[in-house]
Amino acid sequence: MGLLQCADTYRTFSGQCTECGHCTGACESLIAANMTLGDIAKSMLAAERGAHDTDEVRTRIAQNQQLIQAVRGCFFCTSCKNTCFAHNDVCDLIYHARIDFQNLGLIEREAWSSVLVDQEWDIFTAYRAIHGIGYADLTRHVQNDHHEAQHDCDVAFFPGCSLAAYGPELTREIFEAVDGLCDKATMIDHCCGSSLKSAGFFDRAEALCENNAAEIAQSGAKTLVCVCPGCANDMKVALARKGVEVEVESLASYLGKRGFTPKHPMPEGTLCLSKSCQDRDGTYLRETCAVLGIDPDTPSIFHGCCGAGGAVSAFKPERQAQQADSKLSFAPDGATVVTMCPTCTYTYAYRLMSAPRNVVNKHYTELMFDNQFDWNLVFAQLGGMWYGEYGAWLASVFA
Repeated sequence: MGLLQCADTYRTFSGQCTECGHCTGACESLIAANMTLGDIAKSMLAAERGAHDTDEVRTRIAQNQQLIQAVRGCFFCTSCKNTCFAHNDVCDLIYHARIDFQNLGLIEREAWSSVLVDQEWDIFTAYRAIHGIGYADLTRHVQNDHHEAQHDCDVAFFPGCSLAAYGPELTREIFEAVDGLCDKATMIDHCCGSSLKSAGFFDRAEALCENNAAEIAQSGAKTLVCVCPGCANDMKVALARKGVEVEVESLASYLGKRGFTPKHPMPEGTLCLSKSCQDRDGTYLRETCAVLGIDPDTPSIFHGCCGAGGAVSAFKPERQAQQADSKLSFAPDGATVVTMCPTCTYTYAYRLMSAPRNVVNKHYTELMFDNQFDWNLVFAQLGGMWYGEYGAWLASVFA
């Protein structure tokens, strides 16, 4: 192995890229860096070529501000991939570049210390512990004070980190609906590891998903129901890699096939659907429109990242606000913005708190169920965690 762990990926990609430049025009980060994706691969290889040790490689990359911008400024929105005639795997390239950035110490610890979601404590588990949010009674495949471990579950429900932490009542209401439509449901209240990949811990993200897959297999479930498209995509890959025969369905698809109808009418006025970056072919969007009873040709559709992707906020915080504003600018006055991914919902809520406008921000599950996110409470509790009796502990955990 050379000085860069992922050099083979860069060689493969540089050979596949035609340098047509279409990706650059589709991505603000690449425009700012004045680089193509092929340039990223070649620049990584150039930093390694002739270097005596990793310190020299680190110095060369650190001095290449165009390369830093291109790699750290990527939202993983795949807008560049959608313009690539060669259909190159863009995310694979940037994920591998971030592995080497992590190995070389080019991603600062504060960018990822609170989102190590394969450890006991991360921002989500800390929030849940401090505010008394737990689902031991719903994780039926795990032995605890509520029950013995049960291995005859029909469905495993995967709410994802943001929903499970910031919408506990909504999470429970959704679980009850899923449980009522099958013989027995259980909850997988872990993360898919997306934040680990953004920080350059790709192997750890894969291992986390494989642990989730093992839990699903132990539960006996034959169907995994995911709220977020990103969770569904990552778990499909992990289940296949582990040879676990489990069907992965979106929550919208699962409920729609079983005749579930939303508990209240759709909002009046314009609906603007924010398509998840992970929903590249629009499958999840169509399934969500179907269960909501929305003509998919009627609402406006947002494409591209909400601003939360790729941990860009840790690199250039202003970019998240700019990206969120760019997406929300498509929503006319009085519109309801409907998100597929709970992290998008969180991101828009935070931006609307900072820069209010006359739009309503909802996750699609809020249009289907009675319970809603209370973002004012969530942000107040998130901020309050760092003061009082828990402040010193959090500071030491995430130092």
